[in-house]
Amino acid sequence: MILSELIKPENVIFVDQDKVNSALEDMVNKAFELKLIKDHNKFLKAVLERENIVSTGIGLGIAVPHSKMDNIDEFFIVVGILKNEIEWNSIDSKPVKAVFLIGGPTNAQKKYLGILAKLMLLIRNSAIRNKLFTAKEKTDITEIFKAF
Repeated sequence: MILSELIKPENVIFVDQDKVNSALEDMVNKAFELKLIKDHNKFLKAVLERENIVSTGIGLGIAVPHSKMDNIDEFFIVVGILKNEIEWNSIDSKPVKAVFLIGGPTNAQKKYLGILAKLMLLIRNSAIRNKLFTAKEKTDITEIFKAF
């Protein structure tokens, strides 16, 4: 799976929220609007339940909330660039500046892990993170992932 196939301009939003749940709701709304998910409420509930079990704030200013469901046909990523940092209970105790909401089919764990591994490799790069955090346009985001 190529990240640039998943991270398209229409999948990028600039989120103007100050709470985790509100930011996630905006991002799930975008996934529903793009018809990436069929059941808005079920997906939102699954994402929030997962977040309540353990934070998806992986550190370095990034969160990767996710859910896999039987009624999702293909993997997708909605990228949320936060206008205001949000305290996400991250493993490094730092606020989050960018969120990658991942959804996909339940029966595709290997594909999911491949997507996650590529994403992690890129966001560990401080230059890429800085570009991500300072992006002003959707195309600024898609350019970052164009070669991956």
